[in-house]
Amino acid sequence: MDTPVHVPLTPEQLAAVQAGGGFACVEDPTTHRVFFLIEKSVPATIDDDYVRQKIDEAYADGEEGPLDMAALKAEFFRRQAEQNQSQ
Repeated sequence: MDTPVHVPLTPEQLAAVQAGGGFACVEDPTTHRVFFLIEKSVPATIDDDYVRQKIDEAYADGEEGPLDMAALKAEFFRRQAEQNQSQ
């Protein structure tokens, strides 16, 4: 694949991307070709402290009990096998 050419966005294109939450679909009125503008962003990182904090918050709500890891693993493998069969 060739190296992409970097050109500045027009104000209309930038507004469309911002209004679309980082995504815009535009059509060339002459050729009717469709182009996608997608904002490239740094993916969010989730560190161990964040995960621990969210787990603590879930337990603090009092709605969750102890996790049954054997049942969770069984369900994971069941879903994985189901997904592999459908492919």
